Amino acid sequence: MYFPFSLAFAVWDAILGESVSLSKSTQLQQPEPDSLIWDQIAPSTDLHFHSCYTGFECARLDVPLDWNKTSSSAARAAVAIVKLPAQVDVNDPRYGGSILINPGGPGGSGVNLALLHGRNIQRIVDSPISPDESLANGEKYFDIIGFDPRSVGFTTPSFTCFSDPQQRRSWQIASEADGLLGSSDAALGRMWARKHALAETCYAEMGDEAISFAMNTPVVAMDMVAIVDSLSRWRRQSIQTTHPIRSSQTWMKDDPDKLQYWGFSYGTLLGQTFASMYPHLVGRVVLDGVVDSDRHYSGTWDGNIVDADAIIQRFSVYCYEAGPERCDLFSEKGPASIQSSLDSILASVRDRPKSVSSTKGPEIITYSDVEILIRDALYGPFKAFENLAIALQDLASGDGSFIASLKQNQTSLKVPSGPPDYAEEVVGSISCSDGADQTNMTESEFVEYWHKARRQSRYLGDRWSQNRLQCIFWKFRPQFTHSGPIGVQTEPILFIGNTLDPVTSIENARRMNHKFPGSKLLQQESEGHISLSTPSLCTAKVVRAYFQSGVLPDHETSCQVYELPFGLPGERAPVPLDKGDKILLEALRTIANQMW
Repeated sequence: MYFPFSLAFAVWDAILGESVSLSKSTQLQQPEPDSLIWDQIAPSTDLHFHSCYTGFECARLDVPLDWNKTSSSAARAAVAIVKLPAQVDVNDPRYGGSILINPGGPGGSGVNLALLHGRNIQRIVDSPISPDESLANGEKYFDIIGFDPRSVGFTTPSFTCFSDPQQRRSWQIASEADGLLGSSDAALGRMWARKHALAETCYAEMGDEAISFAMNTPVVAMDMVAIVDSLSRWRRQSIQTTHPIRSSQTWMKDDPDKLQYWGFSYGTLLGQTFASMYPHLVGRVVLDGVVDSDRHYSGTWDGNIVDADAIIQRFSVYCYEAGPERCDLFSEKGPASIQSSLDSILASVRDRPKSVSSTKGPEIITYSDVEILIRDALYGPFKAFENLAIALQDLASGDGSFIASLKQNQTSLKVPSGPPDYAEEVVGSISCSDGADQTNMTESEFVEYWHKARRQSRYLGDRWSQNRLQCIFWKFRPQFTHSGPIGVQTEPILFIGNTLDPVTSIENARRMNHKFPGSKLLQQESEGHISLSTPSLCTAKVVRAYFQSGVLPDHETSCQVYELPFGLPGERAPVPLDKGDKILLEALRTIANQMW
């Protein structure tokens, strides 16, 4: 639904459910998650870390599927956890503990996020002073912890409605051929039938499985309590083993360890839910790209996309400012002419898809293909604005080979070796279980909802409406829900929102910030989804200061970005960057370039 760290072109594996995975180009740059590694690790109620991948440590935490014993099932889950160790030992006074991260979704793999972006996230939160040069003047160095929520990635048991990966891939390819909602007059009927078929198959295949009723956000928050507690025991044991005297001095306090967390997109909902259920366990928590918890838990998901079209307007402005050397769709007539070209191209491929002859074989470019590129541009303009301009000009010139190449590179008959990220049925199960029961919604009521979304955003309304469509047929209801309010008094939380975000508007962040007294809101002056979509030294330093010492900015502090799309300059420092800032900027650029 909210899903950062993704490129929709690569993701017809959660097709048309508006949930996406890491791009294939991105996946090739990360360690390939090997299921054999996880199969060899025995689940345990204590964390036993094993070396894995390159420089990481893996563990599987044994937890009950039903924390509240609301069922008679004694079934267990094994939560997959990967740790990027801190630059200092756990017995070092500069050790800052562990920071949990969540990439969003729902259905995103924290394991994959840690493997791909963990080192750069660590560069953001750690002291800029190398541990070798540090004099222990308050500098902190952190473990980065990625975990896969219930039925996501390498966490077991899995929730799957397909007999094998080949059958899943066939379904994805057929879904791609059907097209997105709004791509044709027949698209709604086909998608309605597909979502119905998927839901019925899931109920037939998984209706007797305990996991089917224990995947919603509140139970994942309970798992996070177990993760925090087990990390505390692991640290205690590590210190006892290596420094027994220091251990007795360090662990005299009885206070529980608190959550340190950086959650993105849907991960902000998980953070809000944790904080509301366990306010006494909230430490330093950053919620970035903030989901409106009231709208999410109501199941309506309305009001999210109000800023999406303004981002396309910014695309046209930046393209004009960049000039023909940097923006292929440049028009000397101005931004309005550029946006008009975009609209004309989108309309033309809806009426008549573009035929392309390429070296890899024949291809057609459809309305859905262009919509996917536009969606990527809305989420990650730092890199995707440039690709969108190239693709649109390529189509305008009568070619189409650029998009054809992208499409062919991202579409493969090869079945992935590991579990799917953002699996369609997992995304649906989590989001539908979180929200109110939608099964009484009629097709005409859905069409009314869809048209309302299109009025909010002409560029994202079709795709956003698909989130709710799957829930119309979803019969699974969770065994446990959090009945209390979202929003309580906790240690101050840092909320972050972009000025223009396609699916988590800055108004979301304001509303949620008010629910947690004493918390602060940082507004990043940029477009796109979550702060890391565009490099901002200012924002990164605020996040670092918060994790390092608990210092929060003034409420509604505004941060500029260092760079804009098309290579346009943002706010630059009046003096040359020092070594630490250069390292930080490189980390931010790497993340922004690899997100879409």
